[in-house]
Amino acid sequence: MKALLISLVSICQFAVLHGQEPLSREEALKQLYDHYDAAKNTANWICVKGQEHAAWPCWTEYSTVSISVLLVAQVQEQGVEKTYLAASAKPGSAPLGYECHACRPAIGVAVFAWKAPHWVLQSANLAVGFFGGWGDPPGVDLVEIGSNKYGVLVSTDDMAQGFAWSQKHLFINVATTIDEVWSIQDEQDNLGAVDSDDKLNKEVAYRSSAAFRFSADYQEANSSSDYFDIEVISRGTDREDYSHPLKQENWTEVYRFSNGKYRLLRHTDFVETKNDGKKSPR
Repeated sequence: MKALLISLVSICQFAVLHGQEPLSREEALKQLYDHYDAAKNTANWICVKGQEHAAWPCWTEYSTVSISVLLVAQVQEQGVEKTYLAASAKPGSAPLGYECHACRPAIGVAVFAWKAPHWVLQSANLAVGFFGGWGDPPGVDLVEIGSNKYGVLVSTDDMAQGFAWSQKHLFINVATTIDEVWSIQDEQDNLGAVDSDDKLNKEVAYRSSAAFRFSADYQEANSSSDYFDIEVISRGTDREDYSHPLKQENWTEVYRFSNGKYRLLRHTDFVETKNDGKKSPR
């Protein structure tokens, strides 16, 4: 469904680097979560901002969480050997369970650095956000966002009453925490809400999708930035509501990292024309 031009980190880079023992999942999770129990994969949870929007009340009955590891990647980042960990936490003993549409796990991300003879927790965020649905976590990938610099990309999608969409969220290590530095809605459509047999149905079909990549192509030769630019290309149509016509979503954008965020550098609209099949004269 999604065609992304992303510089995904090669799986071979996840192999154990020379000079130290790999960080065990148990050790990492014990540093990230309060009273992590490796035998039960559970931990204690303290309410955080935004939790109320994930159908997760700040009650004692919801304070024991089940932990699932989503990503463990060992890389060398600017001369330092690091381990990236992403995990999800959700209520493990909720009285009514945790399987509703709005029941989204908390996604935690941590970065560990090797300082002989130990792995040291460099930065962490127990809840970079609440993503997923029906108690299930979203997709998580490690992406290269600069020369030997990495970030965690969270991919979410959802559908409601025939309207579907997907989003991407990029998180990076900023000082001692993990922050969101860029996001985009990369797909949307109303195809499930269109019914040509229903004369009262006002929906006009639309769909748009965007692909992106991390690239150094647009950076000036004298740029001192450690981060790649993000190039986005979108195609398709969109519609705000019944009272608005279809809107063309044919454009390209370039985002550049500045002051802790990826910020829009330029936006260019383009017109898509159909090939009439005629060959141009030589």
